[in-house]
Amino acid sequence: MSEPLLPLLYRNITALNRERHADWYIDADQGYSFASGTNSIYLAASEFAVAAREYALVFARDGNGVAVPTVLLGIATDQNLLIGEDGAWKGNYVPAYLRRYPYILANTDTQPDQYTVCIDETYTGFNTAKEGERLLLESGEQSPYLANSVKFLQDFLLATQVTSRFCEALVKADLLDSTQANISLNSGGTYSLSGFFCVTRERLQKLSGEQLKEFMDQGYLDLIYLHMHSLSNLDKLMQLVDTPADTSKAPAKKRGAKE
Repeated sequence: MSEPLLPLLYRNITALNRERHADWYIDADQGYSFASGTNSIYLAASEFAVAAREYALVFARDGNGVAVPTVLLGIATDQNLLIGEDGAWKGNYVPAYLRRYPYILANTDTQPDQYTVCIDETYTGFNTAKEGERLLLESGEQSPYLANSVKFLQDFLLATQVTSRFCEALVKADLLDSTQANISLNSGGTYSLSGFFCVTRERLQKLSGEQLKEFMDQGYLDLIYLHMHSLSNLDKLMQLVDTPADTSKAPAKKRGAKE
């Protein structure tokens, strides 16, 4: 099975089955430790406005070489500065890609328009000890909790499709420029961030009047300005590196369908 986005974080995607998962429950209060080894995560265009307030938004290439928006969560490989030792999320906004985990909508190459509800069976919150919320009712139908999560998956899928069209327009207009950031920390360490792309003012100024109108009509200019403005949030990531870890145990945020 596959989906439009590379399923980062997922290790064992399995279609939800009435027999196999009849007695499965999910304890969603497990925190976000499952994402502690990634320094960036996919972000849908519909999330730009809120995410740009506190994170740096850039573009990267997914496993298929397709341009996708991402939010930077660390400045070193396999580093996530937004997750505490207890798995709690230390930021205000949690990207939808993380909130949908461990669920996912997947399709097949032969039926690309038909999606199946799947789960990552390796998620530590799944259990048969009746802890948390039940996935399926005794009738085999989705529980209210699962139905709410599936609705979130459907909304997220639509958001990714809109985002794909936005990224295709950026690529077509040749707006994405390969970028590297050399960062010096107050503590004396240095990092080099590379492998991501940004829209630069120079490339934006080369757009024709017709292209600018099209981008404005589609709402793409707003997204571009949010992306460009968000880059100043790199300073916040640097501060997190220089700040000693907080040993207090704040409760981890649950990953519900709405947040």
